[in-house]
Amino acid sequence: MVAAMGSLESSFVEQVIEPVQIIDVPAPIASQQPPIPAQHIRCSTLEELSAHLNTTQHTAYSCRYISICQRNSWRPLQITRPMLDLIVARHGIDASFWELPSCFYTRNLDVEEVYCVPYTETRHGSIVEISYSIKYPEHKPAEDKWVIRHSALYHRHDTSTNQSVFIHLSPTPNSKAHLAATAHLLSHNQLPSSPVSPFHLHSLLFTAYTPAWRAYIASLERRFLPIANTTFATFIDEPLRVGYDNLSTLVSIETRFLQIPAILETVSDTLGQLCDLISSLPSSSSEVTTAQNLQNHRRQCVAQLRAATHLQQRAQRTSQLLADTLSFRDQVVAKEQNGNMLQLNKSAVFITTLTLLYLPASFVASFFGMNFFGFEADPDSGSGDNNRIAGSSMVWIYVVVAGALTVATFVFYYWLLHRDNDGAMFRCLAPKIRAGAAFEGLTGALRRGNTCNTRRMTSDAKEAGVELRGVDV
Repeated sequence: MVAAMGSLESSFVEQVIEPVQIIDVPAPIASQQPPIPAQHIRCSTLEELSAHLNTTQHTAYSCRYISICQRNSWRPLQITRPMLDLIVARHGIDASFWELPSCFYTRNLDVEEVYCVPYTETRHGSIVEISYSIKYPEHKPAEDKWVIRHSALYHRHDTSTNQSVFIHLSPTPNSKAHLAATAHLLSHNQLPSSPVSPFHLHSLLFTAYTPAWRAYIASLERRFLPIANTTFATFIDEPLRVGYDNLSTLVSIETRFLQIPAILETVSDTLGQLCDLISSLPSSSSEVTTAQNLQNHRRQCVAQLRAATHLQQRAQRTSQLLADTLSFRDQVVAKEQNGNMLQLNKSAVFITTLTLLYLPASFVASFFGMNFFGFEADPDSGSGDNNRIAGSSMVWIYVVVAGALTVATFVFYYWLLHRDNDGAMFRCLAPKIRAGAAFEGLTGALRRGNTCNTRRMTSDAKEAGVELRGVDV
């Protein structure tokens, strides 16, 4: 069963397999003292997590990064509900945070394919809490296909102490953004001159995933263009080179193109809100750089959104043109079939007319040609000519047999009309119409499920500007 929208029942596991990872970056220290390395631990049980949080609750840290993942994107988060409750309680996290884990649940259908948690911001004195989720494409080389992933980030920032807590929810272990954040935090030099930028992890998240949109859109376009170019260069009266399977592919690609703007609009809005937040807070040079990076990512999203919108509209027009082409071709085939039927009807009318013309004479000849009748001489005439018809007393046999056969014939016909609902018997008895070669090619391709032959609608192939199926999570 698919988890209910917004429900947390299916968002957690009973036993953790992929541990929760926590990185604590100590606060800056005096320049004459050696830097303290960041602490990286892994917790798989509530006891391990509680022990770490109790040990470090009085330790000054500038940044705490908590990474929680799914084993795959259709499975629950690798954390138990009590463990996440402990994290929320120890860090005083706002209730709006629970919207994030509610998006990572057990499912068996690709539901909420374009839904992302919108940018959410709450302020309590010097505390600023922000949360959001984004979707992004990821290529699976083993299967050579693209899937849509979902990632979320919560950030609690204290402007008075410059202390930050991050909770990162990833769709897979060792996701690209998780590896980038881990490498950045563990390699950071803890000197007063280079403190951890409180918003740099946001930039790392979008740097890891935003560029993939261009490659994803290009992969869809490579599948789209060949079918579109063929569709725009087809003649109705020639064998078609595209068919109904290509139309199905076009509609699938159009759906993918339609999905992209809905996601990128949310990502672009989130980036804009983050830039506004950074601008509203006291900023250092590192925050200014982070804001510039986020603005650049936002511009990239806008550019990809425009490209996807253009391709979606183009795919829509192409699929409509292909549907019209196939419809027109079906009409041509139907016209050929109607011509054959008309010719057959003329032949049937002629044969029926001949039957009606010769039937009475044939019946009379057959009736009097039976052995029940004969010619004999008239005893009153002096000649020996057979000028008298003599009938047998057994003629009733003919009447009875003929009547019974007639009744049986009509009873059988009545039974066929009421019992042979699918018309299988009548189709077997009906004469076979020899259609044209184009009709046979089309119906044969439809039965096989292969590509039907297609036809041109424009004579100039250079005017055609396009090529033309999908997903998973």
